[in-house]
Amino acid sequence: MAVKRTRRAAASLSMALLGLYCFSFSSSHPAMVDAADPNIVGKNNHKFWSLRGGALIDAATKIDFDDNHGGLSLCGVGVRKKGPIKVYSVGMYSDESAKSSIASLPKNKSALTTLRKSLKSSKTTSFLLKMNFKVGAEKMADAIAESVDPRTSDKGAVESLKKLIMDGVAAKGAATPGTILQFDCSSDASVKVSVDGKAVGSAPGLSEPFCDVFLDDNGVSPAFRESVIENCCGVASSSTSSSSTATHSSSSHNPIHIVGSLFYHKLKLPKLPYKYNALQPIISEKTLRAHHLKHNAKYVEAVNEIIGEGGASLKHLSMEQIVKSKALKESNPVLYNNAAQCWNHLFFWRCMSGSGGGGEPKGLLAKTIRQDFGSFDNLRKEMETSSIKAFGSGWTWLGYDKKQKKLVVSTMTGAGNPLIEGIIPILAIDMWEHAYYLDYQDNRKEYINGFFDRLVNWKYAQQNLKHAMGKGFVPETVHHVSHHGLPLVAALFSANLAKKTAV
Repeated sequence: MAVKRTRRAAASLSMALLGLYCFSFSSSHPAMVDAADPNIVGKNNHKFWSLRGGALIDAATKIDFDDNHGGLSLCGVGVRKKGPIKVYSVGMYSDESAKSSIASLPKNKSALTTLRKSLKSSKTTSFLLKMNFKVGAEKMADAIAESVDPRTSDKGAVESLKKLIMDGVAAKGAATPGTILQFDCSSDASVKVSVDGKAVGSAPGLSEPFCDVFLDDNGVSPAFRESVIENCCGVASSSTSSSSTATHSSSSHNPIHIVGSLFYHKLKLPKLPYKYNALQPIISEKTLRAHHLKHNAKYVEAVNEIIGEGGASLKHLSMEQIVKSKALKESNPVLYNNAAQCWNHLFFWRCMSGSGGGGEPKGLLAKTIRQDFGSFDNLRKEMETSSIKAFGSGWTWLGYDKKQKKLVVSTMTGAGNPLIEGIIPILAIDMWEHAYYLDYQDNRKEYINGFFDRLVNWKYAQQNLKHAMGKGFVPETVHHVSHHGLPLVAALFSANLAKKTAV
Protein backbone atom coordinates (compact mmCIF):
# COMPACT_ATOMS: atom_id res chain seq x y z
CA MET A 1 0.00 0.00 0.00
CA ALA A 2 2.83 2.36 0.89
CA VAL A 3 4.46 1.64 -2.46
CA LYS A 4 1.19 2.37 -4.32
CA ARG A 5 0.72 5.65 -2.43
CA THR A 6 4.28 6.62 -3.29
CA ARG A 7 3.70 5.83 -6.97
CA ARG A 8 0.43 7.81 -7.01
CA ALA A 9 2.15 10.76 -5.35
CA ALA A 10 4.98 10.58 -7.86
CA ALA A 11 2.49 10.47 -10.75
CA SER A 12 0.61 13.47 -9.36
CA LEU A 13 3.84 15.40 -8.96
CA SER A 14 4.84 14.53 -12.53
CA MET A 15 1.51 15.79 -13.88
CA ALA A 16 1.82 18.99 -11.85
CA LEU A 17 5.33 19.57 -13.15
CA LEU A 18 4.18 18.85 -16.70
CA GLY A 19 1.40 21.41 -16.30
CA LEU A 20 3.83 24.01 -15.01
CA TYR A 21 6.19 23.16 -17.84
CA CYS A 22 3.47 23.66 -20.46
CA PHE A 23 2.39 26.89 -18.78
CA SER A 24 5.92 28.22 -18.76
CA PHE A 25 6.10 27.74 -22.52
CA SER A 26 2.73 29.35 -23.14
CA SER A 27 3.53 32.72 -21.59
CA SER A 28 6.89 34.38 -21.24
CA HIS A 29 5.41 37.24 -19.24
CA PRO A 30 1.64 36.90 -18.98
CA ALA A 31 1.31 39.79 -16.59
CA MET A 32 2.41 42.75 -18.67
CA VAL A 33 2.61 43.84 -22.28
CA ASP A 34 6.26 44.22 -23.27
CA ALA A 35 8.51 44.60 -26.25
CA ALA A 36 8.73 40.84 -26.78
CA ASP A 37 5.03 40.59 -27.65
CA PRO A 38 4.83 39.59 -31.34
CA ASN A 39 1.66 41.65 -31.71
CA ILE A 40 3.55 44.73 -30.60
CA VAL A 41 7.05 44.95 -32.00
CA GLY A 42 8.19 41.50 -33.01
CA LYS A 43 10.95 39.41 -31.51
CA ASN A 44 13.41 41.23 -29.28
CA ASN A 45 16.84 39.63 -28.98
CA HIS A 46 18.56 42.61 -27.40
CA LYS A 47 19.97 42.64 -23.88
CA PHE A 48 18.93 46.21 -23.27
CA TRP A 49 16.78 49.01 -24.64
CA SER A 50 17.93 52.57 -25.05
CA LEU A 51 15.96 55.81 -25.33
CA ARG A 52 17.68 59.18 -25.24
CA GLY A 53 15.53 62.07 -24.10
CA GLY A 54 13.51 59.68 -21.91
CA ALA A 55 15.13 56.74 -20.15
CA LEU A 56 17.18 53.61 -20.54
CA ILE A 57 15.36 50.40 -19.72
CA ASP A 58 17.01 47.16 -18.70
CA ALA A 59 15.15 44.63 -20.86
CA ALA A 60 16.07 41.74 -18.55
CA THR A 61 14.16 43.20 -15.59
CA LYS A 62 12.00 45.93 -17.22
CA ILE A 63 13.53 48.36 -14.68
CA ASP A 64 14.05 51.84 -16.09
CA PHE A 65 16.48 54.62 -15.25
CA ASP A 66 15.88 58.35 -15.68
CA ASP A 67 18.03 60.10 -18.26
CA ASN A 68 19.46 62.39 -15.57
CA HIS A 69 20.17 61.97 -11.88
CA GLY A 70 21.60 64.58 -9.54
CA GLY A 71 22.83 66.69 -12.46
CA LEU A 72 24.60 63.71 -14.05
CA SER A 73 23.80 61.97 -17.35
CA LEU A 74 22.99 58.29 -17.75
CA CYS A 75 25.70 56.32 -19.54
CA GLY A 76 24.29 52.80 -19.62
CA VAL A 77 22.28 50.11 -17.86
CA GLY A 78 22.59 46.36 -17.36
CA VAL A 79 21.57 43.40 -15.28
CA ARG A 80 23.54 41.59 -12.59
CA LYS A 81 22.74 37.88 -12.73
CA LYS A 82 23.52 34.98 -10.43
CA GLY A 83 22.69 31.90 -12.45
CA PRO A 84 19.15 32.46 -13.76
CA ILE A 85 18.43 35.00 -11.00
CA LYS A 86 18.22 38.62 -12.14
CA VAL A 87 19.46 40.13 -8.88
CA TYR A 88 19.52 43.82 -9.74
CA SER A 89 19.77 46.31 -12.59
CA VAL A 90 22.63 48.82 -12.56
CA GLY A 91 22.74 52.27 -14.12
CA MET A 92 25.82 54.52 -14.27
CA TYR A 93 25.63 58.33 -14.21
CA SER A 94 28.52 60.69 -14.93
CA ASP A 95 29.16 64.23 -16.13
CA GLU A 96 29.12 65.17 -19.79
CA SER A 97 32.92 65.40 -19.99
CA ALA A 98 33.22 61.68 -19.26
CA LYS A 99 30.61 60.77 -21.87
CA SER A 100 32.14 63.08 -24.46
CA SER A 101 35.55 61.41 -23.97
CA ILE A 102 34.26 58.36 -25.87
CA ALA A 103 31.54 59.98 -28.01
CA SER A 104 33.72 59.95 -31.14
CA LEU A 105 35.24 56.50 -30.51
CA PRO A 106 34.05 53.39 -32.38
CA LYS A 107 31.74 50.98 -30.60
CA ASN A 108 34.24 48.51 -29.14
CA LYS A 109 35.58 47.46 -25.76
CA SER A 110 38.70 49.64 -25.99
CA ALA A 111 36.46 52.69 -25.45
CA LEU A 112 35.82 51.52 -21.88
CA THR A 113 39.53 51.95 -21.05
CA THR A 114 39.31 55.59 -22.16
CA LEU A 115 36.13 56.06 -20.13
CA ARG A 116 37.70 54.59 -16.99
CA LYS A 117 40.61 57.04 -17.27
CA SER A 118 38.21 59.93 -17.82
CA LEU A 119 36.18 59.02 -14.73
CA LYS A 120 39.25 59.61 -12.54
CA SER A 121 38.96 63.35 -13.16
CA SER A 122 35.17 63.45 -12.86
CA LYS A 123 33.84 65.08 -9.72
CA THR A 124 31.26 62.33 -9.18
CA THR A 125 30.26 59.08 -10.87
CA SER A 126 27.12 57.46 -9.49
CA PHE A 127 26.06 53.83 -9.72
CA LEU A 128 22.41 53.03 -8.96
CA LEU A 129 21.65 49.41 -8.14
CA LYS A 130 17.90 48.78 -8.38
CA MET A 131 16.96 45.49 -6.77
CA ASN A 132 14.90 42.94 -8.68
CA PHE A 133 15.29 40.08 -6.19
CA LYS A 134 15.20 40.01 -2.39
CA VAL A 135 18.66 39.72 -0.81
CA GLY A 136 19.60 39.84 2.87
CA ALA A 137 21.80 42.64 4.23
CA GLU A 138 24.82 40.44 4.93
CA LYS A 139 24.72 38.66 1.56
CA MET A 140 24.31 41.94 -0.28
CA ALA A 141 27.30 43.43 1.51
CA ASP A 142 29.40 40.30 0.97
CA ALA A 143 28.63 40.17 -2.75
CA ILE A 144 29.65 43.76 -3.47
CA ALA A 145 32.70 43.62 -1.18
CA GLU A 146 33.89 40.40 -2.86
CA SER A 147 33.72 42.14 -6.25
CA VAL A 148 35.68 45.20 -5.05
CA ASP A 149 38.28 43.27 -3.02
CA PRO A 150 40.39 41.83 -5.91
CA ARG A 151 40.65 45.31 -7.42
CA THR A 152 42.33 47.01 -4.45
CA SER A 153 45.01 46.33 -1.85
CA ASP A 154 43.22 48.41 0.81
CA LYS A 155 41.38 45.64 2.65
CA GLY A 156 40.42 47.98 5.47
CA ALA A 157 38.50 50.19 3.05
CA VAL A 158 36.72 47.14 1.64
CA GLU A 159 35.63 46.13 5.15
CA SER A 160 34.42 49.68 5.72
CA LEU A 161 32.36 49.56 2.50
CA LYS A 162 30.97 46.16 3.48
CA LYS A 163 29.82 47.47 6.87
CA LEU A 164 28.17 50.53 5.31
CA ILE A 165 26.17 48.39 2.91
CA MET A 166 25.18 45.95 5.64
CA ASP A 167 24.06 48.73 7.99
CA GLY A 168 22.15 50.58 5.28
CA VAL A 169 20.28 47.51 4.04
CA ALA A 170 19.70 46.07 7.53
CA ALA A 171 17.93 49.29 8.53
CA LYS A 172 15.08 48.28 6.23
CA GLY A 173 15.35 44.54 6.85
CA ALA A 174 16.61 43.41 3.44
CA ALA A 175 17.28 44.63 -0.08
CA THR A 176 13.81 43.89 -1.45
CA PRO A 177 12.65 44.42 -5.07
CA GLY A 178 12.46 48.16 -5.62
CA THR A 179 15.25 48.99 -3.15
CA ILE A 180 17.83 51.39 -4.60
CA LEU A 181 21.47 51.28 -3.49
CA GLN A 182 23.45 54.31 -4.62
CA PHE A 183 27.24 54.49 -4.74
CA ASP A 184 28.77 57.91 -5.46
CA CYS A 185 32.40 57.60 -6.55
CA SER A 186 34.00 61.00 -5.83
CA SER A 187 37.15 62.71 -7.10
CA ASP A 188 38.62 62.38 -3.58
CA ALA A 189 38.57 58.59 -4.20
CA SER A 190 35.85 57.90 -1.63
CA VAL A 191 32.63 55.97 -2.25
CA LYS A 192 29.51 57.36 -0.58
CA VAL A 193 26.78 54.83 0.14
CA SER A 194 23.03 55.55 0.25
CA VAL A 195 20.06 53.19 0.52
CA ASP A 196 16.69 54.41 -0.77
CA GLY A 197 17.95 57.98 -0.69
CA LYS A 198 19.26 57.84 2.90
CA ALA A 199 22.99 58.49 3.25
CA VAL A 200 24.84 55.80 5.23
CA GLY A 201 28.47 56.95 5.05
CA SER A 202 31.58 56.82 2.86
CA ALA A 203 34.48 54.39 2.37
CA PRO A 204 37.88 55.95 1.47
CA GLY A 205 40.08 55.10 -1.51
CA LEU A 206 37.65 52.87 -3.41
CA SER A 207 36.33 55.11 -6.17
CA GLU A 208 38.45 53.63 -8.97
CA PRO A 209 38.12 49.95 -7.97
CA PHE A 210 34.37 50.35 -7.53
CA CYS A 211 34.03 51.74 -11.08
CA ASP A 212 36.13 48.83 -12.33
CA VAL A 213 33.67 46.36 -10.81
CA PHE A 214 31.33 47.28 -13.68
CA LEU A 215 33.67 48.65 -16.35
CA ASP A 216 36.75 46.43 -16.56
CA ASP A 217 36.91 43.29 -18.73
CA ASN A 218 35.86 41.07 -15.83
CA GLY A 219 33.02 43.35 -14.72
CA VAL A 220 29.97 41.76 -13.14
CA SER A 221 27.53 42.78 -15.90
CA PRO A 222 28.56 42.26 -19.54
CA ALA A 223 25.19 43.67 -20.61
CA PHE A 224 26.02 46.91 -18.77
CA ARG A 225 29.32 47.34 -20.60
CA GLU A 226 27.64 46.70 -23.95
CA SER A 227 24.97 49.26 -23.09
CA VAL A 228 27.57 51.93 -22.27
CA ILE A 229 29.37 51.30 -25.56
CA GLU A 230 26.14 51.41 -27.58
CA ASN A 231 24.80 54.50 -25.80
CA CYS A 232 27.96 56.62 -25.60
CA CYS A 233 30.28 55.64 -28.47
CA GLY A 234 30.06 56.77 -32.08
CA VAL A 235 27.44 59.43 -31.39
CA ALA A 236 29.48 62.65 -31.78
CA SER A 237 29.69 62.47 -35.56
CA SER A 238 26.04 61.59 -36.01
CA SER A 239 24.44 63.93 -33.49
CA THR A 240 23.64 66.56 -36.11
CA SER A 241 22.04 64.15 -38.53
CA SER A 242 20.11 62.49 -35.71
CA SER A 243 18.63 65.84 -34.77
CA SER A 244 17.59 66.65 -38.30
CA THR A 245 16.00 63.27 -39.04
CA ALA A 246 14.10 62.83 -35.78
CA THR A 247 10.50 63.62 -36.64
CA HIS A 248 8.98 66.44 -34.57
CA SER A 249 12.03 66.56 -32.31
CA SER A 250 11.48 68.89 -29.37
CA SER A 251 14.82 70.65 -29.79
CA SER A 252 18.12 70.28 -31.57
CA HIS A 253 20.05 69.83 -28.35
CA ASN A 254 17.78 67.12 -26.93
CA PRO A 255 16.76 64.86 -29.80
CA ILE A 256 14.93 61.61 -29.27
CA HIS A 257 17.59 59.20 -30.44
CA ILE A 258 17.16 55.45 -30.13
CA VAL A 259 19.96 52.91 -29.87
CA GLY A 260 19.37 49.23 -30.55
CA SER A 261 16.85 47.61 -32.85
CA LEU A 262 13.40 46.66 -31.59
CA PHE A 263 11.00 47.54 -34.41
CA TYR A 264 11.73 44.61 -36.75
CA HIS A 265 8.37 44.68 -38.55
CA LYS A 266 5.09 46.52 -38.61
CA LEU A 267 2.53 46.40 -35.86
CA LYS A 268 -0.23 43.87 -36.28
CA LEU A 269 -3.78 44.06 -35.04
CA PRO A 270 -3.74 41.79 -31.97
CA LYS A 271 -6.00 38.77 -31.88
CA LEU A 272 -8.71 38.83 -29.25
CA PRO A 273 -8.37 36.18 -26.51
CA TYR A 274 -12.03 35.21 -27.07
CA LYS A 275 -14.66 35.11 -29.83
CA TYR A 276 -16.59 38.22 -30.84
CA ASN A 277 -19.80 36.94 -29.24
CA ALA A 278 -18.10 35.77 -26.02
CA LEU A 279 -18.77 38.97 -24.05
CA GLN A 280 -22.52 39.07 -24.71
CA PRO A 281 -24.87 40.27 -23.33
CA ILE A 282 -22.64 42.88 -21.64
CA ILE A 283 -20.83 43.82 -24.85
CA SER A 284 -22.58 42.85 -28.07
CA GLU A 285 -20.84 41.17 -30.97
CA LYS A 286 -21.59 44.24 -33.12
CA THR A 287 -19.87 46.56 -30.63
CA LEU A 288 -16.85 44.32 -30.15
CA ARG A 289 -16.33 43.83 -33.88
CA ALA A 290 -16.48 47.57 -34.53
CA HIS A 291 -14.24 48.31 -31.55
CA HIS A 292 -11.58 45.80 -32.56
CA LEU A 293 -11.71 45.75 -36.37
CA LYS A 294 -12.35 49.46 -36.89
CA HIS A 295 -11.02 51.52 -33.98
CA ASN A 296 -8.14 49.34 -32.74
CA ALA A 297 -7.13 48.67 -36.35
CA LYS A 298 -7.15 52.41 -37.11
CA TYR A 299 -4.62 53.08 -34.30
CA VAL A 300 -2.35 50.28 -35.57
CA GLU A 301 -2.50 51.65 -39.11
CA ALA A 302 -1.70 55.17 -37.90
CA VAL A 303 1.35 54.03 -35.93
CA ASN A 304 2.72 52.06 -38.86
CA GLU A 305 2.28 55.07 -41.15
CA ILE A 306 4.00 57.48 -38.73
CA ILE A 307 6.83 55.05 -37.99
CA GLY A 308 7.31 54.41 -41.71
CA GLU A 309 7.68 58.11 -42.41
CA GLY A 310 9.74 58.89 -39.31
CA GLY A 311 13.07 57.41 -40.34
CA ALA A 312 15.45 55.21 -38.37
CA SER A 313 15.11 57.25 -35.17
CA LEU A 314 11.50 56.07 -34.70
CA LYS A 315 11.82 52.52 -36.02
CA HIS A 316 13.78 51.45 -32.95
CA LEU A 317 11.07 52.41 -30.46
CA SER A 318 9.07 49.83 -28.52
CA MET A 319 5.47 50.47 -27.50
CA GLU A 320 6.37 50.67 -23.85
CA GLN A 321 9.15 53.16 -24.54
CA ILE A 322 6.70 55.40 -26.38
CA VAL A 323 4.02 55.19 -23.69
CA LYS A 324 6.52 56.05 -20.93
CA SER A 325 8.16 58.98 -22.73
CA LYS A 326 6.99 62.43 -21.65
CA ALA A 327 9.45 63.94 -24.12
CA LEU A 328 7.87 62.05 -27.02
CA LYS A 329 4.36 62.94 -25.87
CA GLU A 330 5.28 66.61 -26.17
CA SER A 331 7.38 66.41 -29.34
CA ASN A 332 5.28 63.93 -31.34
CA PRO A 333 1.76 63.75 -29.83
CA VAL A 334 0.23 62.07 -32.90
CA LEU A 335 2.59 59.12 -32.63
CA TYR A 336 2.27 59.03 -28.85
CA ASN A 337 -1.54 59.02 -28.80
CA ASN A 338 -1.94 56.33 -31.46
CA ALA A 339 0.78 54.13 -29.97
CA ALA A 340 -0.67 54.52 -26.48
CA GLN A 341 -4.08 53.50 -27.81
CA CYS A 342 -2.50 50.36 -29.31
CA TRP A 343 -0.94 49.53 -25.93
CA ASN A 344 -4.12 50.38 -24.02
CA HIS A 345 -6.34 48.22 -26.20
CA LEU A 346 -4.10 45.17 -26.09
CA PHE A 347 -4.10 45.50 -22.29
CA PHE A 348 -7.87 46.11 -22.15
CA TRP A 349 -8.72 43.01 -24.21
CA ARG A 350 -6.91 40.91 -21.62
CA CYS A 351 -8.74 42.62 -18.75
CA MET A 352 -11.94 40.83 -19.82
CA SER A 353 -12.80 37.16 -19.86
CA GLY A 354 -15.22 35.37 -22.15
CA SER A 355 -16.01 32.86 -19.40
CA GLY A 356 -15.73 32.95 -15.63
CA GLY A 357 -15.26 36.70 -15.46
CA GLY A 358 -16.69 39.18 -12.99
CA GLY A 359 -17.45 38.85 -9.30
CA GLU A 360 -14.83 39.67 -6.68
CA PRO A 361 -11.07 39.10 -6.77
CA LYS A 362 -9.27 36.58 -4.57
CA GLY A 363 -5.83 36.01 -3.11
CA LEU A 364 -3.17 38.71 -3.08
CA LEU A 365 -5.25 41.15 -5.12
CA ALA A 366 -8.23 40.91 -2.76
CA LYS A 367 -5.95 41.38 0.25
CA THR A 368 -4.24 44.42 -1.29
CA ILE A 369 -7.58 45.98 -2.23
CA ARG A 370 -8.86 45.62 1.36
CA GLN A 371 -5.61 47.09 2.63
CA ASP A 372 -5.66 50.13 0.32
CA PHE A 373 -9.40 50.78 -0.10
CA GLY A 374 -11.01 49.16 2.94
CA SER A 375 -13.14 46.81 0.85
CA PHE A 376 -13.76 45.69 -2.73
CA ASP A 377 -17.06 47.63 -2.74
CA ASN A 378 -15.13 50.82 -1.99
CA LEU A 379 -12.75 50.19 -4.88
CA ARG A 380 -15.60 49.42 -7.26
CA LYS A 381 -17.46 52.55 -6.20
CA GLU A 382 -14.36 54.71 -6.66
CA MET A 383 -13.68 53.35 -10.16
CA GLU A 384 -17.34 53.76 -11.07
CA THR A 385 -17.50 57.35 -9.80
CA SER A 386 -14.25 58.27 -11.49
CA SER A 387 -15.45 56.81 -14.80
CA ILE A 388 -18.88 58.44 -14.76
CA LYS A 389 -17.62 61.91 -13.82
CA ALA A 390 -14.79 61.92 -16.35
CA PHE A 391 -15.24 64.52 -19.08
CA GLY A 392 -15.04 63.21 -22.63
CA SER A 393 -13.27 60.00 -23.69
CA GLY A 394 -10.50 58.22 -21.84
CA TRP A 395 -9.52 55.30 -19.64
CA THR A 396 -10.10 54.38 -16.01
CA TRP A 397 -7.14 52.58 -14.46
CA LEU A 398 -6.38 50.58 -11.38
CA GLY A 399 -2.63 50.86 -10.99
CA TYR A 400 0.15 50.08 -8.53
CA ASP A 401 2.32 52.94 -7.30
CA LYS A 402 5.70 51.37 -6.49
CA LYS A 403 6.88 54.47 -4.60
CA GLN A 404 3.87 54.54 -2.29
CA LYS A 405 3.51 50.75 -2.45
CA LYS A 406 -0.26 50.93 -2.88
CA LEU A 407 -3.04 50.58 -5.43
CA VAL A 408 -4.41 53.79 -6.94
CA VAL A 409 -7.38 54.67 -9.18
CA SER A 410 -7.15 57.24 -11.94
CA THR A 411 -9.17 58.28 -14.99
CA MET A 412 -7.05 59.70 -17.79
CA THR A 413 -8.41 61.49 -20.83
CA GLY A 414 -7.63 60.58 -24.42
CA ALA A 415 -4.94 57.92 -24.73
CA GLY A 416 -3.72 58.46 -21.17
CA ASN A 417 -1.71 55.64 -19.61
CA PRO A 418 -0.39 55.60 -16.01
CA LEU A 419 3.00 54.23 -17.13
CA ILE A 420 4.01 57.78 -18.01
CA GLU A 421 3.68 58.65 -14.31
CA GLY A 422 5.52 55.55 -13.16
CA ILE A 423 2.29 53.75 -12.16
CA ILE A 424 2.04 50.10 -13.26
CA PRO A 425 -1.35 49.20 -14.83
CA ILE A 426 -3.28 46.45 -13.07
CA LEU A 427 -6.72 46.80 -14.68
CA ALA A 428 -8.30 49.10 -17.29
CA ILE A 429 -11.81 50.11 -18.39
CA ASP A 430 -12.15 51.72 -21.82
CA MET A 431 -14.33 54.81 -21.43
CA TRP A 432 -14.26 55.87 -25.07
CA GLU A 433 -17.80 55.96 -26.50
CA HIS A 434 -17.02 53.36 -29.16
CA ALA A 435 -16.55 50.84 -26.33
CA TYR A 436 -20.12 51.09 -25.06
CA TYR A 437 -22.35 53.58 -26.93
CA LEU A 438 -24.02 51.11 -29.33
CA ASP A 439 -25.13 49.04 -26.34
CA TYR A 440 -25.71 51.63 -23.61
CA GLN A 441 -25.85 55.08 -25.27
CA ASP A 442 -24.85 57.51 -22.47
CA ASN A 443 -25.56 55.09 -19.59
CA ARG A 444 -21.96 54.63 -18.46
CA LYS A 445 -23.00 53.26 -15.07
CA GLU A 446 -24.77 50.23 -16.57
CA TYR A 447 -21.74 49.51 -18.78
CA ILE A 448 -19.37 49.66 -15.79
CA ASN A 449 -21.65 47.47 -13.65
CA GLY A 450 -21.75 44.87 -16.40
CA PHE A 451 -17.96 44.98 -16.66
CA PHE A 452 -17.53 44.26 -12.93
CA ASP A 453 -20.39 41.76 -12.67
CA ARG A 454 -19.66 39.58 -15.70
CA LEU A 455 -16.46 40.47 -17.56
CA VAL A 456 -13.50 41.55 -15.45
CA ASN A 457 -10.58 39.10 -15.59
CA TRP A 458 -9.30 39.08 -12.00
CA LYS A 459 -6.71 36.40 -12.75
CA TYR A 460 -5.01 38.70 -15.23
CA ALA A 461 -5.23 41.63 -12.81
CA GLN A 462 -3.63 39.54 -10.08
CA GLN A 463 -0.79 38.52 -12.40
CA ASN A 464 -0.19 42.21 -13.11
CA LEU A 465 -0.12 43.00 -9.39
CA LYS A 466 2.37 40.22 -8.67
CA HIS A 467 4.58 41.51 -11.45
CA ALA A 468 4.35 45.07 -10.11
CA MET A 469 5.19 43.94 -6.56
CA GLY A 470 8.10 41.76 -7.68
CA LYS A 471 6.40 38.53 -6.66
CA GLY A 472 5.85 35.29 -8.58
CA PHE A 473 9.56 34.50 -8.95
CA VAL A 474 9.45 30.73 -9.47
CA PRO A 475 7.23 30.56 -12.62
CA GLU A 476 9.34 33.23 -14.32
CA THR A 477 12.59 31.49 -13.43
CA VAL A 478 11.32 28.09 -14.58
CA HIS A 479 10.26 29.68 -17.84
CA HIS A 480 13.63 31.37 -18.31
CA VAL A 481 15.78 28.32 -17.74
CA SER A 482 13.48 25.87 -19.51
CA HIS A 483 13.58 28.08 -22.61
CA HIS A 484 17.35 27.75 -22.66
CA GLY A 485 17.31 24.03 -23.31
CA LEU A 486 17.04 22.61 -19.78
CA PRO A 487 14.51 19.88 -19.00
CA LEU A 488 11.87 20.91 -16.49
CA VAL A 489 13.28 18.97 -13.52
CA ALA A 490 16.70 20.47 -14.18
CA ALA A 491 15.05 23.86 -14.50
CA LEU A 492 13.34 23.51 -11.13
CA PHE A 493 16.54 22.26 -9.51
CA SER A 494 18.53 25.08 -11.09
CA ALA A 495 16.00 27.69 -9.96
CA ASN A 496 15.96 26.35 -6.41
CA LEU A 497 19.74 26.15 -6.24
CA ALA A 498 20.15 29.61 -7.68
CA LYS A 499 17.66 30.99 -5.17
CA LYS A 500 19.66 29.52 -2.27
CA THR A 501 23.05 30.62 -3.54
CA ALA A 502 22.00 33.99 -4.99
CA VAL A 503 23.67 37.15 -3.77
